[in-house]
Amino acid sequence: MSNTGTIVAIVTDLLFQSRLEAQARALGFEVTVVDAPEAVRPALAATAALAVLDLHVAGIDWREAVALAQELGVPVLAFGRHTEPQLLRSAREAGCAKVVPRSTFVEALPQLIEELAGKS
Repeated sequence: MSNTGTIVAIVTDLLFQSRLEAQARALGFEVTVVDAPEAVRPALAATAALAVLDLHVAGIDWREAVALAQELGVPVLAFGRHTEPQLLRSAREAGCAKVVPRSTFVEALPQLIEELAGKS
């Protein structure tokens, strides 16, 4: 696999973060975890191939993160609770490349990464 670049994880839940890190590394990507608003721009501007965004992340405005990713040409994979369909719809409307419920994120993560960032 000849994937290059970094997946920027705007994810604070350790379960989702560790799963993402394991899958991304298995596919040949590095992972940068972002947990503060001021760290989003530098992480995305580096060598980001994809941003993965938990719509329930604390302390970071997900709309601002999506707008910044769009500005920098980085696709966004967002995930959130299936019980909040309006939030998922809002993320799609905000410009996320893909928005999925948490269960789909967990089950289909390798395929989602390949689809959005794995142009090897």
